[in-house]
Amino acid sequence: MKKSVFLFMFLTFTIFIYAFSDVITIEKARTFKDLTPVTVEGVVTLEPGPFDINLFFIQDDTAGLNVYSGNMDFSKFDIERNDLIRITGYLWKHKMNLELVLDKDNEKHSIEILEKNYKEIEPINIKTVDINEEKYEGILAHTEGKVIKAMGQEILIDDGTGEGILWIRENTKIDPMNFKEGIDVEVTGVMAQYLTKREIQPRSIEDLKTEDIFPPEIEFYSIDNNILSILFNEEIIDNFKLNKTIRDNKNNIKNYELINNKILKIEYENLPVDSKLMLRFVQDMNENKANILSIDISEKNIKKHNILFDESHSQTAGNSDWTITGGYSDFADLAKKMGLNVKNEKIHIKKDILDLFGIFIIPEPNGPFFADEIEALLEWVKDGGNLFIIADHGGADRNGNGWDAVRVFNEFTENFGFLFEGDDLEEEPLKNVYKHEITENIQNIGVWNGSSINILKKDIEVLISDINKKPYLISTVYGKGKVIAIGDSSPFDDGTGATGNILHDGWSWGDDAILAENILKYFLK
Repeated sequence: MKKSVFLFMFLTFTIFIYAFSDVITIEKARTFKDLTPVTVEGVVTLEPGPFDINLFFIQDDTAGLNVYSGNMDFSKFDIERNDLIRITGYLWKHKMNLELVLDKDNEKHSIEILEKNYKEIEPINIKTVDINEEKYEGILAHTEGKVIKAMGQEILIDDGTGEGILWIRENTKIDPMNFKEGIDVEVTGVMAQYLTKREIQPRSIEDLKTEDIFPPEIEFYSIDNNILSILFNEEIIDNFKLNKTIRDNKNNIKNYELINNKILKIEYENLPVDSKLMLRFVQDMNENKANILSIDISEKNIKKHNILFDESHSQTAGNSDWTITGGYSDFADLAKKMGLNVKNEKIHIKKDILDLFGIFIIPEPNGPFFADEIEALLEWVKDGGNLFIIADHGGADRNGNGWDAVRVFNEFTENFGFLFEGDDLEEEPLKNVYKHEITENIQNIGVWNGSSINILKKDIEVLISDINKKPYLISTVYGKGKVIAIGDSSPFDDGTGATGNILHDGWSWGDDAILAENILKYFLK
């Protein structure tokens, strides 16, 4: 009996030591069960950063693998594309996608860079139908086909062999609007899986080649005093001439400026809100031409009536779906009923884009803002923009990249005079609702795991606090702009979202929807 126990312990110890010391091929590692510790070597095909700071991809001569950590920032390891590295961690299938997981608290987990710029992995050529094959998961692949259906980030492509999914990761800043049904697309990307869907995911815009056969279109326009700003869906050529290719029916145009080849600003002597603008021969960078584009200028599109929802900072991470087509759809519908023009933004935030809008709403981000985005945001508020910041409780890191909404916002909210505490409030209804136009007719507001707010400046107004008088909803000004901040995303979540997401319907509870309406009315004053 003792010999059997000793033999079992010896074999277990031997397997444990083998798993943490002997390098195996990625192909062999992919055959092991969840929680199996392994050591593999591979060349980096996707460095930390383009998808997120806590994941990257490696590949050897046999297969590829997604490397992930829930508590490590891999961008600090100097890992670059084409580096040869050795990794020790354990295997885990997350949402059906196999990952090699590292835990910073496990001393046996490690990353070692064996050789910088070792070699470049050439993508294997596959058919679009092959995107659906498990054997390709984790590798760098190349395919081409025709866009059959464009559904936001999910794009169906087909080369005649069968449909496959091209998925645009939001952190890559690739604009899904570039993909239209009927165009040809060539893509290089890493192969991955999410639940039942297998996908090819480009790492950056450089991984894509698309056939552009469509002329440019007007995506949005905004009126600010005597300036009409027109946002196009793609970059255009500056071939405009006043009163020839830019004309209105009242001959009232003074000047124009094309900003970053995307926004056409037209200055009027006196901009009438009942006029019509005609643009002729508008060309994109591939010289696709729209012979005539027209705008019936309406008072509805005055800047203060335009509201932008941020969807470019991992608002769909993990189980969340803080988007105007998901959990914040009722919020967006309310804004539309109030006569506001609602738009979402899934690409890099820039000042010239923000300048088209009077209100910017940031629902619980799970990815950080870049330094130039923060600079643009602060400048926009200072110039008169109205900002609504929606956070959540501390530790609500839904994609395991080390950035919860508290940390994301605290990178810049100190400029406004407050920080999120990162604690975990839960109270319904909240005890203290203070008199203010935003809290008019408000009696029942809930917090379902949210953060309180640390007030740093005396001029900040606390509008709602919990039973311990910890601030939960606050108001302040910054330059010419207004800032409202709340410590929980649940009150404005209507419970809808992607299949499989478990969301909380706070919108229908108490006076949460009335609070949202009051905040928008306050911004519109």
